[in-house]
Amino acid sequence: MAVADPPHTALVEVGPFAVADLSTADVVSRAVDLQAGAGRMPARAFALHVGGLGARNDPCFVAAMSQAELVYADGSSVVVIAKAAGALAIERSPTTDIGWDLLRELTRRNGVAPVVSIVGGAPGLADKALAVLVDAGVARRGVTAHGYHESWDVVLTELRNRPCDVLVVGLGAPLEMIWVNEHLGSLSCGLVLTCGGWLGFLAGEESRAPALLQRLSLEWVYRVAQQPRRLAGRYLSGAFVTLRMVLSARVRRWRRARSGGSLGSPGD
Repeated sequence: MAVADPPHTALVEVGPFAVADLSTADVVSRAVDLQAGAGRMPARAFALHVGGLGARNDPCFVAAMSQAELVYADGSSVVVIAKAAGALAIERSPTTDIGWDLLRELTRRNGVAPVVSIVGGAPGLADKALAVLVDAGVARRGVTAHGYHESWDVVLTELRNRPCDVLVVGLGAPLEMIWVNEHLGSLSCGLVLTCGGWLGFLAGEESRAPALLQRLSLEWVYRVAQQPRRLAGRYLSGAFVTLRMVLSARVRRWRRARSGGSLGSPGD
């Protein structure tokens, strides 16, 4: 497989992506280990959800995902497809939850909150989101920048000159993964975490679904109800994509079982 396969981490096919077959707790543990063990280049923890599945034919996006040290299931659709492909341990691990868990664990392990930088969102959103994390005691202030720059030169210089422990990038999939790979050499951090809409939740501009909907993996219903014009088409399209990919995964799994083959190369 093209994806870097960390020791003791099983991977499962989700279309052209190789996703870690890990529980939520193990996703957090793996991300913490990656941050601690990062070398000259940052480690990358990329979230895969329905937006990413919709971009599965984008070669730049697929290449970026294939080079990540960790790709985890942020969305329910990814979990459904992964289980159809034979995943055993995978759980939905939304960044809106594991982002907090990751920072808390880094704080606990190191005895001091990690320095966090944030890139993404409308002007002012990254500042608001980081302020929430700092006030909660799980982050120290790093660089913040909005996600609408025509030129990234100034932001990249600041990121290069002000190292941090965790860089959170919220530009939306697939752009955020492509952006990270394109500028990886300019990022002075231990771990890059892509986060989708987490910044809006942190800043209080969006609200989480009730706990029952979260437990039933129906948080998307609540999000569509909040922003139907922006999200209804996306999730309707995602439902068709998910169904198609589930059927494809089951067929491939059946064929491998008949031939006695192994996981093979990801593909859709």
